[in-house]
Amino acid sequence: MSSDHPGSRARSTFVLVLSILLTAALVALFTIALRNLFHEESNWIGLTTLAGAALGTAPGIIALLNFQARATKVEREEARRIAIAELLKMAMDDPDLDEAWGPVPAREDRKTRRQLMYINMIVSEWQMSFETKALPESRLRAISREMFSGRPGRTYWQDARQVRIDTSETKQARRFHQILDEEYNQTTAPPPDNPGSRR
Repeated sequence: MSSDHPGSRARSTFVLVLSILLTAALVALFTIALRNLFHEESNWIGLTTLAGAALGTAPGIIALLNFQARATKVEREEARRIAIAELLKMAMDDPDLDEAWGPVPAREDRKTRRQLMYINMIVSEWQMSFETKALPESRLRAISREMFSGRPGRTYWQDARQVRIDTSETKQARRFHQILDEEYNQTTAPPPDNPGSRR
């Protein structure tokens, strides 16, 4: 049978139009999804281009889906980090709530306890930024070196080091803690307090 048969041509045209419409719909859906993830109005054209290019091939679709999954995971982790930070802030302001996290070591005064909780939030923020490539390794080394040059930062790492290293679940997390540990070991400890110099 000839492929020029009117019925064949009609079916081919229908399939072509349907494919175009489906592709356009997928581009729109992916663009909206990416836009909602990053909340960037100014990147609308760029996201549309990315989605359109990716949807041109099967590997492109898979790559875009993987990208969206990673972005969703990052967004979920960020929401979790914010929630924990809020709970820690409440505990820092209220000794009764602080005890809800577990026994407060008798040797810690209130100031030290608040400092350690605050530093934990700082380090958690650094880790999230490092794992999402928002914080370069060179910058991480510089700011951790600065923190470890002070007594609160060194005290925090002495207490938290092993737990954080042991609970690192990803390659990026292990690398993050390795960097902190290296900078801690290379940073000179501050001199001991001299009680006689205080007024």
